[in-house]
Amino acid sequence: MADNNTPCARMFSFDNVIDDITGNGIFQILLVLFVSCISCPNCFTITASVFIGGMPDSRCRIEPYDNSTIFPNATNDQITKMFIPINELTKKPDRCLKYLYNVTCSDTQDPTCLFGNNDTNNVKTMVNCDAEYIFDRSLFQETIVTEWDLVCDKMTSSFASSSLFYLGVLFASLYGGFVSDRIGRMTVYRASTILALVVGVSISFSPNIQTYTALRLIMALVYFPCVVSGFVYVIEISPKRWRTLVGMVFNSIFGLGSMVFSLLAITWRDWRALQLAKTIIGFGPFVLLSWFIPESPRLQFAKNKWRQARRTCEMMAKRNKTVLSDDIWRKTEEHFAESEKKENKEGNSLKEIFSRPCSRFLIVSNMFVWMVTSLVYYGLLLNAGSLPGNLYFNNMMGGLMEFLACILGIVIVKRFGFTKCTSSSLYIASFACLLSTVCIQLGDGNEPFQTIGTVLAMVGRFGASMSFGVIYVHTVEMFPTVGRGTALGLSSMAARIGSIFSPFTVQLQLTIPWLTPTIFGVLAFLAACLAGTFPETKGKQLMMSFHDAEGNFSKHFHGKFVSRLCFLPTIRRLPKDSPSSKKLMKDEESSQS
Repeated sequence: MADNNTPCARMFSFDNVIDDITGNGIFQILLVLFVSCISCPNCFTITASVFIGGMPDSRCRIEPYDNSTIFPNATNDQITKMFIPINELTKKPDRCLKYLYNVTCSDTQDPTCLFGNNDTNNVKTMVNCDAEYIFDRSLFQETIVTEWDLVCDKMTSSFASSSLFYLGVLFASLYGGFVSDRIGRMTVYRASTILALVVGVSISFSPNIQTYTALRLIMALVYFPCVVSGFVYVIEISPKRWRTLVGMVFNSIFGLGSMVFSLLAITWRDWRALQLAKTIIGFGPFVLLSWFIPESPRLQFAKNKWRQARRTCEMMAKRNKTVLSDDIWRKTEEHFAESEKKENKEGNSLKEIFSRPCSRFLIVSNMFVWMVTSLVYYGLLLNAGSLPGNLYFNNMMGGLMEFLACILGIVIVKRFGFTKCTSSSLYIASFACLLSTVCIQLGDGNEPFQTIGTVLAMVGRFGASMSFGVIYVHTVEMFPTVGRGTALGLSSMAARIGSIFSPFTVQLQLTIPWLTPTIFGVLAFLAACLAGTFPETKGKQLMMSFHDAEGNFSKHFHGKFVSRLCFLPTIRRLPKDSPSSKKLMKDEESSQS
């Protein structure tokens, strides 16, 4: 392959144009920071169920003894101790059961009057709740759970609502990347933020759980494309030397968003007020200011809109106090022309990714890694309410761990590269989850073990967060410009498959506490092994065509165990006259030019 420092290689890459127009870089820095801040409302929206769907401790309402007018001296602790059995798994008052009692008894101190023959040898008859529920209001003023009594037989409605939301994000990930490749990054970005503002405000007026679930599903479909297109945009307008930093900054803002969301949730403890506040604060500025953001010149160039791309580049150069070189632009056009002819024949980026064997293997493997990372990350995030300690503090610390994971990820990628960073972070998440299983089994209410379990949960979230931040950037750099949005959309879609199941992992822990972290640990280990086979992109130019990508992939996988295991047709393992060999040879020659 030609050296990346040769004139031929430099002039072929659009990175050369981006480097030329960067100048002092002030304008690009402002663009990157503004567009990246979409991660804040992304965090507010995607983790909303932590607070809006918060499930505080609850018990059956005991009539008439919970009526303070009739029994003004009856305290909550007295009623709970007398009428509510202890759950054997949680060691807390049961949410859904109560002791059968005589509702006409007026003497709460007389067990015979209250329970009659049901109190035999201190074994009382238990029955399901048949009225309303009493909730602990110390943490939340009102949530969808407390307003619509989403406990016991209605508990699944809350988890199903979250899963349907993630299902919507799944489809939005797929079509969002595809549409942004077709009509433009900023066109999708603007339309998505406007629709998100409208739907987000509508959610706060939901009259019931069915309407809330439907609007959350619509919200997922309309808002997530702006995240996909925004991330690709900041990578495409950045010089090669900035890309890792820019990608990690984009994802680190999600962690900051988690901390900000905790502050918003403390301020507005009623879910309707919180939903309205986070929507206006989150999406409002982008609706107003995104119209001043130019389209990605790299995408314009890749889509044959060379005049528009040049005008955009000249405008960016002017804002950066520099001038676009006519010589660099002309030579970039000349050297891209041949590849452009090939791309005209390729057409559909989705078809091209799956029609080429090495690209197909890489995108499928990448989707698996994304799916596992998402399952582990959202499983740990949504389980924050089950951890010992204050929910607001735990969520804020989790956000801090995410932010630190992204910052540390920048250092590790710079030193060791994307592949080793992704793989090692998943190993950390895997071992943290498996060790937490041991703590769960040995803890059984023991405070030191509970503390260790909380720390391990934070470590697991740290590892999953680092993997998420790094794999985002790695995915964008692995695939060519004409299919970059599609590749990111497919990978995000796979991540949502993991997130769809994550709400039910919280519910699963109520019956089999050790099973969820074990599943997380085993899957994270497998994903770590697979991520270790990905091609390294640190310091390399972004590829423009599928011909470039397939040629590079075939050389990377040649001679590796995974290529033999998966029968990848790398060029040196095929007969010279075979059609596949000729196609790969053509792709390799294209990548070398």
